[in-house]
Amino acid sequence: MSDNVHLIVGLGNPGQRYENTWHNIGVRAVNEIASTYGVQLRPGKGEFHSAEIIEKGKKYVLLFPTGFMNRSGTVVAGWIQYYKIPQKNVLVIFDDHDLPFGRIRLRSAGTSGGHRGMDDIILRTGSDKIQRLKIGIRLNHEIPDLAKQVLSKIPSSINRDVDKVIEIAAKAVDHILNVGFIPAMNYYNGLEIIPLDQE
Repeated sequence: MSDNVHLIVGLGNPGQRYENTWHNIGVRAVNEIASTYGVQLRPGKGEFHSAEIIEKGKKYVLLFPTGFMNRSGTVVAGWIQYYKIPQKNVLVIFDDHDLPFGRIRLRSAGTSGGHRGMDDIILRTGSDKIQRLKIGIRLNHEIPDLAKQVLSKIPSSINRDVDKVIEIAAKAVDHILNVGFIPAMNYYNGLEIIPLDQE
């Protein structure tokens, strides 16, 4: 196993139809991390875009699968196997409808919570002991159909707030890499980024 390699995955759906939808917020977070480190995710030999960051002798692979959400696990499992990455060095970033907008939550293991991308990752890797960073997307006024809500466009009226949440999520990842998962979890899980009465 290569303990010097870390995999940071952002989940989303491909194509213009899904750009700026709630379900693609994980991809936006990974792109924000890439921007912070001055790298750009580029197409690879497969259904993914990736970039590499070398810091203090460690390799950080930023990745987002470019197939549909419910096929994310094949790509993630392939990277884990290729680099022999220990599961404790894998972090998956995705949207969470059960979490209010304005909050993020770090978890070291557990079920998918009904998220199809995380469902497939757990299935293909054979383990639910994969770290994840969940970004809350539940608003006060919801579209009754959950599938339509997560695939709906983010309202332009809250673009700045969404940008702020993504920026904080990227900082949480930096905190994980530099300080550790548990200290980052203890800090960010209680942080109110945007007031919870957000429309």
